[in-house]
Amino acid sequence: MTNSYQSIGNFSIGDLFTSAKLYSLFGSTSDTISLKPPLGVDFGFNPTENGSLQWLNPDQASKPAWAEVLTTTSIPVADYVQLRFIPTAEAFQLASDSQPFTVAVVPIAIGDTEEFTSSVDLQIPNGAAYSYATGQAIGLNAVNADIGGNLTVQVPVRAGISVSSAGVTDNAVALLDATNIGGVLGVNFSDNLNDTTLKSAANLQVLADVSGLVSASAHTSADIKDAYADADAHSRFGIKSPPDATSPADKAQGGFGILNMDLVAGADANVRGTTAIQLDTSSDSTSGRARATTDVGNVAGVGDSAVQAAADLNLTGIGGIGLHTAANSAMGSAEATTSLKNLRGIFSDATTNGGTTSLNNPGALGLDPYSAGGNLAINTGAKLTALTEASVVGDGVGDHFEGAAEFLKGDEATAIADLGRAYGLMSNAKGGLHMEASGRVDLNINSQANFTTLADAVAGHATAFSELLSNNGAVNANLMAGDTGSINSNVDTIFKTIANTINGDTSAKGKAMNTVGIGASEFTFTGLGALVNADANTNGLVRAVSTLGKASSELNSSTGGIVANTGETWNTINSPASVPFQAKMSGAEQINAIANNTGFAQAAAVAGSSGHNGVSATANQASIGVDGYHFSTSESLNLSSVNNVDSTAQAVFGTTSL
Repeated sequence: MTNSYQSIGNFSIGDLFTSAKLYSLFGSTSDTISLKPPLGVDFGFNPTENGSLQWLNPDQASKPAWAEVLTTTSIPVADYVQLRFIPTAEAFQLASDSQPFTVAVVPIAIGDTEEFTSSVDLQIPNGAAYSYATGQAIGLNAVNADIGGNLTVQVPVRAGISVSSAGVTDNAVALLDATNIGGVLGVNFSDNLNDTTLKSAANLQVLADVSGLVSASAHTSADIKDAYADADAHSRFGIKSPPDATSPADKAQGGFGILNMDLVAGADANVRGTTAIQLDTSSDSTSGRARATTDVGNVAGVGDSAVQAAADLNLTGIGGIGLHTAANSAMGSAEATTSLKNLRGIFSDATTNGGTTSLNNPGALGLDPYSAGGNLAINTGAKLTALTEASVVGDGVGDHFEGAAEFLKGDEATAIADLGRAYGLMSNAKGGLHMEASGRVDLNINSQANFTTLADAVAGHATAFSELLSNNGAVNANLMAGDTGSINSNVDTIFKTIANTINGDTSAKGKAMNTVGIGASEFTFTGLGALVNADANTNGLVRAVSTLGKASSELNSSTGGIVANTGETWNTINSPASVPFQAKMSGAEQINAIANNTGFAQAAAVAGSSGHNGVSATANQASIGVDGYHFSTSESLNLSSVNNVDSTAQAVFGTTSL
């Protein structure tokens, strides 16, 4: 039995097709259509890296209008559910009229229904102005040194990589790949058993301070009627190496101060790795779509390294990044997207081979990754700033790149910030970041995340969405002091997510979870009398305002002072799963935990579009001082916890005044 289906035909980028056609293709009569067909066959994009499928869910007003379609996504059967294919900046150069993109549609077999494949050719207009740049900057790469006296290594790195395109009455595309901007790069132990070592018989000083500016911009304009010109700018940092790369460090490592190194000192050691990377991506079009995308992999201060000092060790690892992504269209359909995987001050990852888990860099001579024969002083943190903004004027006309079925003819501004995780100290294995000193251990953590996401429209929908999964001072660290010491952690998250429009609907959703001063870790002070202060603060504002449409806002955040149960822990390193990991502090005399969480969810509309259901505002916040920790000492302990929550949800109908 062969299922009949309706041919979809050819569509331009941005054209939409409804789920009614999907289920004539899939032959399904159920309530949902799974986009994961049998036998592991999938919606296929050719080439796979250069596009994504999105769907519009009208029932999720508080979420972005367009969301990525995954193989596990189920779409309700309804004629008004719409799909579209979104190409990357690379795709503009790889596709043409003679070589179109192909989306393979594989229907689900039901009973004796025969499987078949149809396809949709998606024509991508080639950029009249196209620019591509790739670059990396590394101070030391795979360098070994064995010095009988003092060893001083100073590695300041400054990198500037930019690309731009401008088109008149035609498309402009700007694409940039920055693979590595770093100070000292060694060999990953999981790839090569030969350590890369800087060794001194006396004092050792390694200072790697890294900064970079990465920018991509695309601008278009047209003064001819019906001459549409799209602007597409895409910056990628630490995502992929360019084709046919042959440099010594082809792998996309991202930003780092010191990575994959062993550092050994016969006396004192002073080790510093810091990063301050700025990415700026912008697009602007007066007569077409505008899209700006910033993708970042990993950025860190010191990672997968080992430092051993016979005497005192001063260790600094600070990861810092600033992100600015902006898209502006005078007509409509402007989208700005920012994504970040990991931002870390000091980290130690682990890999698993054949059931055995081991650190990527276990340290020279099999010693602990970080150890001092004297005192150990650690200064770390994650510094994140992000501004993501999209704006449209809108013309109220169904342009060739917009779906005619959409309200307001597809004029919309969408700003999305997906910011991943930020850490001060971190390992992906329980207790995987090990630090030990015969004397004092003093740990200072100072982390800040500050991000703003804005969507503005005059005649069009405005959607702003932002999410930070974690801003955590210490996760899976194991610190042991032979004497006393101190821990001071200050972690702050500030965010604003705002959507404004006059003639259209607005939706704003801001999420900042796990802002934690000290996460699940083990701290042991043998000498007793240690002082511990953990201060975590979250402050969020989510606002949606519309004059003639609906408005919805949603805020979610959680804050903790000293909290083990954040979901940010993994399997115990080199131990069976049955061995519990215990978040604990031993030998402290005074422990202070402060958690503050302030949030405002606001929504306002004058007219709305459906009477009594035009405005909604929700706030969901949590704050806890101390949770899931075990404390022990043979002396006295003073434990204090201060916890404050201010949560406000405000919805106003009939005015835009808040």
